[in-house]
Amino acid sequence: MKRGILILAGVLLLFAALAASYLFSQTYQFKGSILSSPIKAPQIMLRSVKGPVRLDDFQGKVVLLYFGYTSCPDVCPTAMADIKLALASLTPEEAAQVQVIFISVDPARDTPETLGRYVKLFQDNFIGATGTREEIDWMTDAFGVTYSIEPPDENGAYSVSHSAFTMALDRDGYYVMSWAHGAPSADIGEDLRHLLKEGIPVSAKILAGPTYTPVVCAVTLAPAHVQSGQWLYEHHCAQCHGLDLAGNPQWQTELADGSHLAPPLDGSGNAWKISRNDIFATIQNGRNLDKPIHMPAFKSKLADWEMEFIFAYIQSKWDINELNYQHGFMTLTPAPTKTPAAPIAPFSTVTPSP
Repeated sequence: MKRGILILAGVLLLFAALAASYLFSQTYQFKGSILSSPIKAPQIMLRSVKGPVRLDDFQGKVVLLYFGYTSCPDVCPTAMADIKLALASLTPEEAAQVQVIFISVDPARDTPETLGRYVKLFQDNFIGATGTREEIDWMTDAFGVTYSIEPPDENGAYSVSHSAFTMALDRDGYYVMSWAHGAPSADIGEDLRHLLKEGIPVSAKILAGPTYTPVVCAVTLAPAHVQSGQWLYEHHCAQCHGLDLAGNPQWQTELADGSHLAPPLDGSGNAWKISRNDIFATIQNGRNLDKPIHMPAFKSKLADWEMEFIFAYIQSKWDINELNYQHGFMTLTPAPTKTPAAPIAPFSTVTPSP
C-alpha cells in the first residue's frame, strides 16, 4: 500500500515538474510590434538643455524614443503621459534602466530650453532634444519616421503632422520594437519589463523575421568562380554599376518616370537583402524595360553558369553578416544612415546593364 502511494506521489511530482517546465518555456507574447529588421541607431548628435545627446551614450539602457513637438495639442502629451504611466508600473530598479527621449521635429519653435520645460511636466529625468533640420531629417529617415510642417494660418500659427508611435531601442542601441499611439500603458510596461530582462527572445525574432544575431556563415565562394565572375562583371555590368560595385551616387533618388539609376551591388546597397531567386530573375528578365532608364534582360546574352559566377563575385564584396542575411541565416547588418541626395544633374537617355 505504502509503495503504491509513493509511486503515485512520484508520478504527481513528475507531472507537476513537467507542467512547470512547460509554462516556464512558453515565449512571452509582446504586445507591441517587433521589427523584422532591427535598425542601429544613427550616430547623430542632438542638443538638449542639459547638453549634447547621442543615442549611443545610453547603451546598456533601454531607450524610448518619441518624435513630436511641444505645441502638439493632444497626441504628443497623451503619448508622454502613457509612457510615464508605463514606467510607473515598473520597479524603481527597472525604471532606472529606461531612458525616455522626446525628439522635436519643430526646431523653429522648440529650443532646448523649451523642450526641457516640456518634458519636465511628465518626469524630471526625461530628455527633450532637437537639432538642425538636416540632423532631424537624418534621424527620422533612419528610423522610418515621417512628419510634415503644415502651411501657417493668417496669424503665422502652424501644426505639424507626424508619426505617432513610441520606439524602443535595446541595450545594444538597436531599434527593435514599437507601440502604436493609444497602446495601453499597462501593455507598454509589461513589454518593457520583458525587454529589460530578456531582450527580444530568439523565438520572437525568428517569427518577426531576420535579426542581427551573429552566426557563422556557411557560404563558400570558390576563388576560380569569383575570378571568372569579376571578368564577366567588368564586361557586362561595370558600365552602370561601377567597377567598385558602388552604383550611381543618385541611385536612391526617384526619377520623373518612377525609375532609378543603377544601385550599388556591394554592402552599401540593398542587394544583399534581396533573395537569390529575385536577383537572378532581375538579371535574366531585366527591369523597367518600358522606361528610358532600365535594366536590360540578359537571358539571351549570359548562360546560367555565367550569372552564377557574376553573383559569386558580387557576394565576395559582402561581409559575413550580409552573406548570412542573404542566405537566410537570420542575420542583419544595419543599413547606414541615409544622407539627403544632391540634386540630379542632367543626364542623357542610356540603357544600363546589370
